[in-house]
Amino acid sequence: MSVRLTQLLEEMTPQERIEVEAFAAFLIVRRQLKQPQLLTNDISAQELTELVAASGSFDWLDAEDEDIYFLADGEAVQWPSP
Repeated sequence: MSVRLTQLLEEMTPQERIEVEAFAAFLIVRRQLKQPQLLTNDISAQELTELVAASGSFDWLDAEDEDIYFLADGEAVQWPSP
């Protein structure tokens, strides 16, 4: 391992080191894939949508704290005339 990489790792928090370790593992697995296109091409848009919905990644959008705008807010859009 390079001296610079060692220095950077020593400056990181334990959580940051875990993230670096996970990313390094990802890079090694990605290199070993014989068909990298499988990562994106073998899942339909419907399956991807279901996966994202089930993951909870966008649950914050349903939070009441996010409802800060109302229909009466702002102004009507004025489109430029041709």
